[in-house]
Amino acid sequence: MEAGYDYLLLRGRLQRRFFKYSGIFVLLLGVALLATGGAYYGYAARAGADLDNLNVSVPGVLADRPSAALEDAGQGSLTAPGSGAGAELGGPETAGAALLAASKDGRAPALEGSAMLLPAISAAAIRSQRLYPGESLEAASWSNPLGYEPPSYREQLLLQGFTPVEFGLAVPGDRLSAAGRIIVPSIGVDSAVSELAILDPSGSRAYETPSNVVGHIPETANAGEAGSSWFFGHTESPTLGEGSVFFDLRKIPGKLRDGEEVFIVTDNGQEQYLYRATSTQVMPQDDMKLYDTGRATIHLVSCVPRLVYDHRLVVTGELIAWKSTT
Repeated sequence: MEAGYDYLLLRGRLQRRFFKYSGIFVLLLGVALLATGGAYYGYAARAGADLDNLNVSVPGVLADRPSAALEDAGQGSLTAPGSGAGAELGGPETAGAALLAASKDGRAPALEGSAMLLPAISAAAIRSQRLYPGESLEAASWSNPLGYEPPSYREQLLLQGFTPVEFGLAVPGDRLSAAGRIIVPSIGVDSAVSELAILDPSGSRAYETPSNVVGHIPETANAGEAGSSWFFGHTESPTLGEGSVFFDLRKIPGKLRDGEEVFIVTDNGQEQYLYRATSTQVMPQDDMKLYDTGRATIHLVSCVPRLVYDHRLVVTGELIAWKSTT
């Protein structure tokens, strides 16, 4: 009997010890979760307070944003990728029937209000840069420092051969092929473009989200046409693995504020179209609506701020030049 009684006492002590340490663990876990939640909401509040710094406008032909959204073309309400339920899309309205205007000699002179033709960078200037280690060389190129080319030099090469386009004279809608590639050299974007399909899960129509590429809304104008072209890309996708093609899009407001010019190039396999960024705007995801300026503009969209993703950053650019690639 004594042995059995000792066993019962021992089992009782073990149970009390288990409950004691389990309680301590649960308490510590709860404190950690509360601290993590508080830190996240504190970060979200601070990040949201800084979003106004992403609203920038530089001189351009159009105002930052027209008041009217795209008219419904009988397709009903659609949700843009990464947008809230209030993001509507309709068919684009195109304007302008004149074809692209070319310069008299076929060359690409400097455009009014644009420093498109940058001064040539000499080989001596490139050799004089401190590459490794140094700010002039990206970490990804440390394995081959002698083959490194500065982003500004790559941009200079990319911008050669374009013919200026008068902003109000662009190809009418439905005349050009969809872009298959988009390049923003100043932030290192060089991505394939996918036409986004319309999904219909449970009767709620929405556009698919682009995976590891930039997505184009097919109901909007193709790049180079007289109308607004809309392109979406992920800032980052830590859980779904859909890429971070527009991770550095948030750098564009600072570049515009510092007086830098940001160029966007689209390529459809026959022609390339050159846009100059003129404004950036941040809006809550539920207020995100696609609109048409009626002229040749491009709009790049991604989520901000990081780890919160409840706002959308829209970078707007105006068509300034084109060139044939065939």
